[in-house]
Formats: sequence, C-alpha cells, structure tokens
Amino acid sequence: MAVEANARHRFVEQSSRRLRGADAAALGDRWGYMVAFGVFVGLGVEQEGPAHLSAGDARKEESPGSDHAAARRDESAVCLRVSEKQPMRIVILISVFERGGAERQAFLLARELRQRHGLDVEVWALLYPGAYEDEFKAAGIPTNVIGFRWPRSKTKLLRQLPRVISHLRRGRIDVLMPFTTWPNVIAGLSYKLAGIKHCIWGERHAGGERVPGFERLAASQYDHFVANSTAGVEFLLGEMRIARHSIFHVPNGVELPTYTCETDWRERLALYPKQLLVTKVANLTAFKDHETLLRAWRMVQDAWEGDSRPTLALAGYHGDRSETLRCFAQQAEILETVHFLGSVKELPSLLHASDLTVFSSKREGMPNGVLECMAAGKAVIATDLPGVRDALGDAALKSVVPPGDPNQLASRLLDFLRNPSERELQGAANRERILQEFSVERMARLHLQVIGARSRNMRIID
Repeated sequence: MAVEANARHRFVEQSSRRLRGADAAALGDRWGYMVAFGVFVGLGVEQEGPAHLSAGDARKEESPGSDHAAARRDESAVCLRVSEKQPMRIVILISVFERGGAERQAFLLARELRQRHGLDVEVWALLYPGAYEDEFKAAGIPTNVIGFRWPRSKTKLLRQLPRVISHLRRGRIDVLMPFTTWPNVIAGLSYKLAGIKHCIWGERHAGGERVPGFERLAASQYDHFVANSTAGVEFLLGEMRIARHSIFHVPNGVELPTYTCETDWRERLALYPKQLLVTKVANLTAFKDHETLLRAWRMVQDAWEGDSRPTLALAGYHGDRSETLRCFAQQAEILETVHFLGSVKELPSLLHASDLTVFSSKREGMPNGVLECMAAGKAVIATDLPGVRDALGDAALKSVVPPGDPNQLASRLLDFLRNPSERELQGAANRERILQEFSVERMARLHLQVIGARSRNMRIID
C-alpha cells in the first residue's frame, strides 16, 4: 500500500508541474496539483495519462521567425488539401448546438474544410445538443456531444474532467479546435491527458466570458491561439499575458445569403406596404444589451411622425434575458412594435425583408450578427466596439454609437430610417466589404495556416 501511495504521489506531483507550465507563479501550486489529482483519481494508474504529458507541456518562447513567419505568408500560397498517409482528424469543440455566432462559424469552417479541402472534420458540443445540430448533419458534418455540466464549484469541475478526457480519447483526435471560453478551458485541461497532440485556443468573446481560477492554467497548455478580432488579440496579450508570436488573427467568414420564398416576413409580421422594419440578430443574453436598444426604440416611437411606425424584429435564441426584455417592452408600451422571433432558420429572408439592421452589445469579438447583415447588403447601426469597427471598416464613421447610450442610438436610428438613400449606399458598401475581407474560403485558409504551424509534421502541398 505504501508503494502504491508513493507512486500516486509522484504521479500527482509530476502531472502538477507539467500542467502548470509557465504560469505557476501566477496561479500558485495548488491548481496544478488539483487538476492532476482530479484526473488521477478518475483515470487510475493503469491509464496512459502520464505518457501524454511528455511533449511540449509548457508554452515556450519562440523567435518571431520559422513556423510563425511561414504560417503568416500570403494565404494564396496555401493549398486546398492536406497530404498524409492517414487523414488528419480535426474536431471543432463548441459549447452547445444552439444557433449563435460562434456556432455558425464552426458550421461554416467545418463545411469548408470537409468539402473544399477534403479533411476529416467533426463538430462536438461540450455541454448539450440542440436544434441547430440537424443543420450540421444535413450538411454531412458528423457531430457528437460530451455532456459536460455547468460546474457550481471548482471541485465539481475537476470531477468531470475524467469523463471529458475519456470522451476525447475515444475520438482519436489529431487537432482539437475549441471555440469560446468554456470549451477553451476544458480542452486545455484535458487534451494532453486524452492523447491529443495539437490543440488551438479559439478566442471569440474578447474576455466577455471568464472562468476564474482555471483559464490561465488552461491557457498555459496551449502553444497557439486564434482570435477573430483585434479586441480578442488585445485580451490575450494583456489580461491573459500570451506571447504575441503565439497569437493569430483570423477574422470570421460569412457567406452571401440565398433567399427563399418559404416565408414572407412582411406578411408574417403584418407590416403595411411602406412600414419600415429594423432587425437585430443576436441571442437574448445579458451581454448583447438588448435593454439599451429597447430604451432607444421607445424614443424612436415617440419621435416618429406618421401612422405606420417602424417595427423592430429581434432574431435570436431566447436566453437568460428573454422574459426580462418582454416585461420591459410591455412596461414601455412598445410591445406592439417589437417582435421576439426566437432563433430564425430563414435568416436571409428576414434580412432581405428588412430596411435597416441594428446591433447593440456590451462586449464582442467579431459579431456574426453584424457580418450577416452586411452580407445581406444592409446598413448597420451598432455599438462602438473594436470588433464592430473591424467588421464595418470605414462605414463605422457614420453608423456606430457609444455603448449603453440609448439617446445616441435612437438618434442614429432615426437618421437612417428617414434617409433611404443613405441606407442603400451603406448597405452596398457593406456587401462589397464582405466579399473582399470576410469570405469563408479566406477564413478556412487562415485556419489551415495555423494548423500547419502547430503540426510540424503536417505537409501542405500545391
């Protein structure tokens, strides 16, 4: 028994040192110890855990040259397929199969890598399934659900790691690409013990969601980080203290919409022929700041002259703020001109029927809710955030307002609602910018560059 106890203690200490990596001073010894102990208790000594921790455990400082310089070469030089004796198996890990910006990006990237580049790509959900999973399957993208549960304490998080590790191990994954904060953290704590050689952090919230106590420990296990916005890059550099040469800026991709006649949204919303429709595409969650928009909408209604007042459509999954927002709209007496649509599958048709789009938020990476409106050729009035400016470019000069300011948001909405020529001009410019800067093909090529830089034995051919 003493021999077994000593063996367990040595394994825990060894795993603790390796898992802590370069951030031991910042985190303290206890977190590395807790992770190693939690994994050890779950897996037992007969598992292969220690062996998978041997290579590249601590993030190393590298010169700006070599792999990284090569990975940032012109994307046109990157081929559309990867040659190996065995196909590389890539898993994109999202939180849930609900329709949202990160989930849409996972769908587009997986489809592009499978169809255009011929790679073996799956999309897994860390937490639970949802209706959006059907679209992945319809596109031929294999899916899986790990079944991780929101932990109420650090101890409960640790107790779930063995199940996550076991699930990942069975997947025989070569490259794991988590999207958003929780998948990043759980993947970082698990992937080496699951025998996965390459894992790339996907920063999409620019610090909008945090996992105190574990995120820096998890980040210390990564060599490469992808951020979809300049705000995400700055978050990784500043708050997470990641070396600049380890960070890759990969903007979102968006496809031009194709319209169907399945739903006539103007008829469904009972709009008059010349009644204006304003649409916001965002899930009803706290940091999307629908409250500021509804306050501004009350001002728009008060200032509007004429019988056919503009109508506001909110397209997005009913999250933690949906009931609160409905109550607010009722109390503000604007419920007649506000439609809570929920998750909208036929979003291109809704945007086609819209006259103007709006996006208010407290903190963003690069919002899909802005990009998709731009791709539909619509003007966008939005909160002045770095990711929004990344998306809009020069158009931001006329269309952004300070965060949390309903007065300026209402004023800008009224300006554009009263000026159809300005709406048309900015909408056309937005669509052209999508074509030039945010294609799905370009987004996939940039991800392949990062995978190529991380996987040194991976051969990219012409």
